[in-house]
Amino acid sequence: MIGVGTFKISERARRYINEVLTSERLSYGPYTREFESRFAAFHDCKFAVMTASGTCALFLALAALKKKYGWHDGDEVLVPACTFIATSNIVLQLQMKPVFIDVDPIYYEMDPDKIEPAITDRTRCVIPVHVFGHPCDMDRIMSIAHTYNLRIIEDSCETMFTRLNGKSVGSFGDIGCFSTYIAHILATGVGGLCTTNEPDLAITIRSLMNHGRDSIYLNIDDDKNKSPEELQIIIKRRFSFVQMGYSLRVTELEGALGLAELEEHEDMMRKRWQNGQYFIKNLEPLTEYIQLPSIRPGAGHAFMMFPIMLRHEPKEELVNYLEANGIETRDMLPLTNQPFYRETLALCEDDFPVAKWINHNGFYIACHQGLSELEKQYMVTVMTDYFRRKHMYNERKALIMLSLSVNEASKIFAETLKDQQFDEYILAVADIDASVAAHFQREGFKVISSRKKKGELLKMAITATSCESIAIVSADGVDDPKDIDNLFIKLDQGADIVIASRFLPGGGRQTQRASFYRSIGNRFFSFLLNIGFNTNISDCNNHFRAIKRNTYFKLPLTERGESAFFEMTLLALRQGLTIDEYPTVEREGFPGHYERNRIISAFHFCWIMFRQLYKSKDVIRK
Repeated sequence: MIGVGTFKISERARRYINEVLTSERLSYGPYTREFESRFAAFHDCKFAVMTASGTCALFLALAALKKKYGWHDGDEVLVPACTFIATSNIVLQLQMKPVFIDVDPIYYEMDPDKIEPAITDRTRCVIPVHVFGHPCDMDRIMSIAHTYNLRIIEDSCETMFTRLNGKSVGSFGDIGCFSTYIAHILATGVGGLCTTNEPDLAITIRSLMNHGRDSIYLNIDDDKNKSPEELQIIIKRRFSFVQMGYSLRVTELEGALGLAELEEHEDMMRKRWQNGQYFIKNLEPLTEYIQLPSIRPGAGHAFMMFPIMLRHEPKEELVNYLEANGIETRDMLPLTNQPFYRETLALCEDDFPVAKWINHNGFYIACHQGLSELEKQYMVTVMTDYFRRKHMYNERKALIMLSLSVNEASKIFAETLKDQQFDEYILAVADIDASVAAHFQREGFKVISSRKKKGELLKMAITATSCESIAIVSADGVDDPKDIDNLFIKLDQGADIVIASRFLPGGGRQTQRASFYRSIGNRFFSFLLNIGFNTNISDCNNHFRAIKRNTYFKLPLTERGESAFFEMTLLALRQGLTIDEYPTVEREGFPGHYERNRIISAFHFCWIMFRQLYKSKDVIRK
């Protein structure tokens, strides 16, 4: 299962944790203090207070503001109609009234146009939520808050290290609230932070999380290095509690983990951004059916997760398909349809049409730094496959099975391809029995049979199809069908040719076929191409590849046999076309004569290369 969250403890974190254990001090100490200080600085704030969770941070923030400004039970707090339930729960827990504001349909955040109509003479505070890693429209929200003298708590539990018009999230309002829960950006297992630029609020928050203790003594370092007179005052007030408080602290272990994560956050944030851009680019062909995340002008994006909205249908079928294929999903923070709120607050989902649409059509998938390239490619493949199976994704695709002859293994291999949902199936073969040809025709294949070589058969097959995207596989069953969709995905991304490479990381062979040629020949000719054309191809000759139909006919191919595939790669490089690769593992089942034929063909490859490289002076790229 590709989970929505990740956590991997680094060597730095292990070292810090061991140092804490060695010190035998688990209460608030130097690691937590350093983490707070540096986290605050990264978010344009003077103070940060680490507490037990993001929910605790929100609770303490509202409690501190309620105390400072003398708010009463029943006073109103504006919260978005799409957020994690903790945002509004803390309002109820502090005996205040949450007033829900519908969200905008592009960024899924509190809609500024709907704030003013909801303000009454009892409205005291607004809690905008930076969801999924993206900042709210804080300039407009701050302007409204200033006009009506409202306080601002930024729920930034899903967004860190992100700016809007040069200013950090968590620094716009009175208090910013962050989470370091295990599935979030900085992960300490449990934990959260309040950030602020107001020293009195920082003191109040720290007191509230320590049972309401007098701020003169909030941790065991507060009585160190004091004069005798100061120490006497501290001793007298050390067990003094000045307000109703709570026990919402963390240990020094969480502080050590947080500091280690903070010191490595730049690489983490860069990978999240790259993953977000990857999904936006590679799911773009599906935007007729899904809405991808947008980024507000002047804003960054932390991509804590990757939200997806279905435009025309409920999410259940797609979500179940993704989960069945090992991709974990989560709902996009439904709130207005929660059973508890329907019962206690008499909320009606229909009063919040955008939030309702999100509740029924929205979900998110992973975007974290732990995703591998293969996992990202797989996620795109599965998503695309869903719409293709529903006949919603309209680009026509053809499969060509190519061989000099077919046997029972070819029939079995063809059966595994029937689930791939191609628009056309073509078998191009030099030698085939009439009964076998009839079998393939019954299975839906267009059979092209001619006593010609592979290069000639390929041309006949491509000429016979009207599909633009074409996958070519060997009919002997050695190619892995599950990789075909990955080749098509890379075609969709803009490649002209995609080669299934046996030599990329993740590729390989489970057979002894042509071991000499594989080790020496293919690598040797790939090396020569890379030198001659300043490129980085790892497998220049594999038959298993995908190509655009119009690309094929742009290439002046002259080779008639197996060398046509090498010539295809060489000519594509010569014309400056885009060649991409995807790792593949070949399976067993090769005729013994392949190795002999491949070794002999190496001499012809040398001639092709010599002829093309020196055909014109502008071939070799400096």
